[in-house]
Amino acid sequence: MTDATSNPQTNAAAQPAAPAPAAVAPAAAPAAPPAPKPAEPVKFTSKPMKVGVVPFLNAQPLVWDMKNHHQLFPVAPNEMGLLLREGRLDIALAPVAASFLLPDLKIIPVGAIGSKGPVKSVRLLSHGPLQKVERLFVDNRSQTSVLLARLILKKWFGTGKVEVRNVDMANFKPNQVKPWEAVLQFGDIALETAPTGMVVTDLGEEWTFRTGKPFVYAVWMARNVEVAREIENDLLAVKTEGVKHFAEIAENYSGIWLFHRPQAKEYLEKNISYAYGPEEVRGQQEFQRLLKEEGLIL
Repeated sequence: MTDATSNPQTNAAAQPAAPAPAAVAPAAAPAAPPAPKPAEPVKFTSKPMKVGVVPFLNAQPLVWDMKNHHQLFPVAPNEMGLLLREGRLDIALAPVAASFLLPDLKIIPVGAIGSKGPVKSVRLLSHGPLQKVERLFVDNRSQTSVLLARLILKKWFGTGKVEVRNVDMANFKPNQVKPWEAVLQFGDIALETAPTGMVVTDLGEEWTFRTGKPFVYAVWMARNVEVAREIENDLLAVKTEGVKHFAEIAENYSGIWLFHRPQAKEYLEKNISYAYGPEEVRGQQEFQRLLKEEGLIL
């Protein structure tokens, strides 16, 4: 846990000059650097599909250039799973909890939004020790982050039953909570500076400290196996290109006016992991196992 008042983690060769008679030749001016090459567009191979994406900065590298082929729909994380199941979306960058609650959905193992250590964008804010928390204020769009917060509070801080209360996080004032209350923030709003004097608990950091494993917040999911197989190569190509453009994403993302663009680039580079390999799968499985062990899911 950290106090919000502390510092945040955080040629071309020149052409030789022509000789001058009876004088020393002046140094040649350095040649101008070559113009940057335009980014290579992603070569899509599947038919256009309906794609659900979370409207957050950390999702942008996974949807790089997709709007030029697929239909993108900004969707709240807690709605992704049902929209997939109903066939209103073909694929979605869905919260990992949806795979626990709707196991008929198909994970496409080509990329994820995860962390191994501090994540910055999923945090608890409190005035007192987490052991005393009896009420948790959350954004009702969240799914995985709420389960992660409840798990951490119950298993490692011994809080027992915590009342979960949904609020409009955009207008909620965290600094007004009581010592026995805490606030869960996730997404872009959690990248803002926390109110002075509040204790900040980074849930990605807490998870890895307790388990030694990475945490997976969201994965690509499809409504069925056929869709997953058809679009898998597209998603891999998009991620491969997207992670090359953190600076450009940070510069052009419209939702980061509340924090500095260099911090946004650093966040994408250092805090978010887009891998989805065996280590991430083990972290995901551990999360599901502990949720069941603590009675938070069936």
